[in-house]
This record gives sequence, C-alpha cells and structure tokens, in this order.
Amino acid sequence: MRIAKKVAIVTGSGRGIGAAVVSLFAREGAKVVVTDVDQEPAEEVAAAIRSGGGEAIAVRANVSDRDEVNRLVEEAMRAFGTIDILVNNAGITRPAMIERMTEADWRAVLDVNLTGAFWCTQAVGRVFLDRAKRGPAVVSPGKIVNVISVAGLRGTVGQANYAASKAGLVALTMSAAREWGRLGINVNGVAFGLVETRMTEKIRTDPRFKEKYMEQIALGRYAKAEDVVPAVLFLASSEADYVTGQILNVCGGVDIHA
Repeated sequence: MRIAKKVAIVTGSGRGIGAAVVSLFAREGAKVVVTDVDQEPAEEVAAAIRSGGGEAIAVRANVSDRDEVNRLVEEAMRAFGTIDILVNNAGITRPAMIERMTEADWRAVLDVNLTGAFWCTQAVGRVFLDRAKRGPAVVSPGKIVNVISVAGLRGTVGQANYAASKAGLVALTMSAAREWGRLGINVNGVAFGLVETRMTEKIRTDPRFKEKYMEQIALGRYAKAEDVVPAVLFLASSEADYVTGQILNVCGGVDIHA
C-alpha cells in the first residue's frame, strides 16, 4: 500500500497502459480519477476498481482542451478534496513519413501528447504549489510522472510528430523539475518501448515491421502493460522522494546507454 489514501489523476486511463496504472494504483490504496477522451471505457475501468473495493471516479476530458483539463481538476478536487499524483499518459499517433505528413496530423499529435501534458501539469501543479506554500512539507507535496517513449530519446521512422512530442515532454519534465524542485515537488518520466496496446498493434502484427522492431529489443519480447507500470508506481510513491528530473527507461533494452 505504497500510495495509500493518495489521490491520483491518470490521463488516457480508459484503456491500455493508463488502465493498468489506475488499477495498480487502486490496489496500492490510492483514490483514482480515471479520465479519457471516451467516457464509456473510463466508466468501465472505474466501475471495475469500485467492484474490487477501490475508490474511483470517471471523468471524460480531452487533454488538448485547456478548459476541459481545468474542469477535470475541479471534479477531482470536488470528489476527493485534493490531488497528490498526476500521470500524464494520454497519447495518440498519426503515422506518416515526414514528406507526406499533413499539418493536421502534426498538430493533432503535438496537441494531445505535449500540449495536453502541459495543460495538466499547469492545472495540477497549481494544487501542488498551493499546498507547498502553506508550509514546509515532510514529504513531497505532489508527484508528476510523464509517460514518454524511447522514440522521444532516439527518434523513429514514420512518426516524426510522435517522437517530437515525446522529446518535448522530456524537456517539459526537466524544466518542471527545475522550477518546482525547491518546493519538494517531484517531476519524472518513464520511457517505454513497445508495449502491447492498441497503439502498437500494427507494428507488432504486420510482417513488414514485426521482426524489424523485435530485433531492437534486447530482452527479445514485447512488453505487457503489467511489465512497465510498476515503474510509474515507484516514481509516484515516497520511495522516489529524492528523485526528480529523471527519465527512467523501461523498454526491454531498446535504448541502452550510459
């Protein structure tokens, strides 16, 4: 129960990695806000958590819309009274080679993956800052974990928009850590490789890509969500109170460096 009684918002948690994160957080005692651009899957995840004895609400929100993000934070505060953890997980892809990428595809990915994370960081950060300024805290007044990707660290073919958005999220992570570190707020990121989700289905199943990408994974297998979400829990817990501005690679060895 490493985050017992903490309140966590996890964006894009109606499916995939986000759903696995809120489920793990709930098992570890957190009260969770399941939020997704689609209401139905968010409701299903929240209902499953409640049926297992956890506390959860579902809030539909498009993170690329600042007003919707502010409403999300207001609903979380109304339901639970505070916010302790933010996981910026919401993300989309619009694959295309650079020379064929449309302006709409470029903007859509940056709007959700990077600008959306910024709106959430700004809105939840204000809650953290208010708590920190009320008096010295024995523990962190708030933790932010950004779900990045090795694509943001090393680039990728056919998804320049996605890689650029994740590289931007690396810089946002480090900048927020520097700005808010003096107040004890922890901001970190996790860089995943190929996880078995809807987003990676084509890469994992199309013969043109399957073996090519598998060859890059030192551990020789694609990750399941359950393989990678414990790293998010670690960075959201008190075990990471002295960790900030870091990007933790959880990618099976796709990206290896000193």
